[in-house]
Formats: sequence, C-alpha cells, structure tokens
Amino acid sequence: MIAKTMKIVTALAIAVAVLASCSSGNDLGMASQEAVAKVKELVKSQVPADAKVYRVEWREDRGDRKLENVLSEVSVFYITPDNNDYLLVLNRDRGDFKAGGPSESRGQTYAYEQTTALDLNAIDAATLQQWGEEGDKLLQAEEEGDQYELKSVENFTFYTLPVELSRVERWNTDGSYKADSQKQYAYFSLNYTKKGEKSEMNGRLLTTNYYTVPFRVNESGQVEFE
Repeated sequence: MIAKTMKIVTALAIAVAVLASCSSGNDLGMASQEAVAKVKELVKSQVPADAKVYRVEWREDRGDRKLENVLSEVSVFYITPDNNDYLLVLNRDRGDFKAGGPSESRGQTYAYEQTTALDLNAIDAATLQQWGEEGDKLLQAEEEGDQYELKSVENFTFYTLPVELSRVERWNTDGSYKADSQKQYAYFSLNYTKKGEKSEMNGRLLTTNYYTVPFRVNESGQVEFE
C-alpha cells in the first residue's frame, strides 16, 4: 500500500513539473503562474478597455520547439460597444508578444450589451495544473494508457457564449438560454509521446510522433475527455 501511494504521488509530481515547466528566461510554461499573468497582461494592454472579451486561447509553439511546453500564441476574441467583433492574435517573437493589429469579422454578429464578458480573474495557474493532473490520470486509467508519456500542454481555451444579434429577443425571454450565455466554459489539450517510439531523421528534419488528447471541464468542475 505504501509503495502504491508513493507511485501515485510521484506521478502527480511529474505531471505538475511538466505542466508548469519552461518558465525561465523568456520562456513561459503553458500552465505556469508566469504564463497566466502574461495572458492577462496582454488582454489588458492590447484590448480596448470598454470591449467585452468572450474568448481567450493560448497555445504552445507549433514549430521547432513543439512539445517543449513553451507559451507561444495568444488569441483574444472581443466585442466593442458598437457590436463589432474582433480577433487579436499575439505571437511570441524573441520572448516578446507582438500583434499585427486586430482583424474585424464581416458584419455585426454579436450583441455587446447581452454578451457576458469572460472573467479572467477566475483563471489561475494552480487550477490549470490541477486540471492537467486530472486529465493525465484519466488517460493513464485507460487501457494501455500507461504507454503514453505527458510532454506538454497543447492549448487552453476559456470562453462564454456570445449572444447573436438575431437572438437578443430569445435572450430576453428564455431564462435557460440566458443562463447558458452567462456560464464560463473551459477546454484544454495535452500532448503525449508513446513509450518505445523514437524520433527519426527524415532528411534534415527530426520527426517525433505525438498524440494530442482533448479535455473539457464540466459544470461541476470535473475534467472529462472531450
């Protein structure tokens, strides 16, 4: 019993280390306190103060540093008081995050007044790391799940459901629809490699197989496979 308990504790400790790793120098681990603080800082500094942010996503590197758990891209979706919808993408460039300017959607789609803004204060690193641990435990409990080794976080996504302009009347009269639009949703994905599979050289490129497992957080706060 003692040996089994120690094994579980060790596995969780490894999962936490992986999820929060790479926060050194200009690199920020995907689920680290520094990464969460950076995402919030970027939203505050880059999005108009009167806009409503309804979706925030952040991703790890998609190039040479894939599977290193390095925060590399932040996407912010928001609505301005004139009901215009924007997407702002900030990419990591030599340790800094830069944006070319927000892109506007075609036509007015969402209602600013009725849409609930995302509560960024509800996002914290400790919770993200806990979710990652729970997701990893779910996979390890699957048949042959112990053949997969956690390497990095692919992405985190937080959002509320923006209210479409065409559904404002429904929002005003349908309590269930209104309640759903006020909830905050969370999704994330973890990247794994399979034990025994080795990286291979293809010409000048080193190829590593990896497997992305998506999860969601249900209304009770529990992590489930997506």
